[in-house]
Amino acid sequence: MLLAELSHLEQQKQELQASFRERGYAFHHQIDTPGRIWRNLFAEAEEVFVALTSGMSIGINGQFINLEPFEEFYIPAGKNYDIVGRCPDECQWMHAYDLAEVDVRSRLVRKSGLLSVDDYNFINEE
Repeated sequence: MLLAELSHLEQQKQELQASFRERGYAFHHQIDTPGRIWRNLFAEAEEVFVALTSGMSIGINGQFINLEPFEEFYIPAGKNYDIVGRCPDECQWMHAYDLAEVDVRSRLVRKSGLLSVDDYNFINEE
């Protein structure tokens, strides 16, 4: 990436983070290698996914949606989803959720801010 592109990306990330803070959201910035797939994730509360680089997709309801950089994609509460990175270089994205809407126990088992279906089921067993 060129220096000008990098500084523009940094500025956009900072603006997005400020927006998440204003909404009371917890958020996580993730950098993955191309080809990384996060499977069987669960949206305990409405979640927001934002691709920062091109080549990111969300799989939900059996369909994959290709996302444009900095397009906010809302994942409804109670849905399972997958994240797929097909970026040419590194894949960058942000994931956010309303902190007040998630169970305290699930905050402890999240990996990079993400909650797996298995972890959600485990903490909610009676």
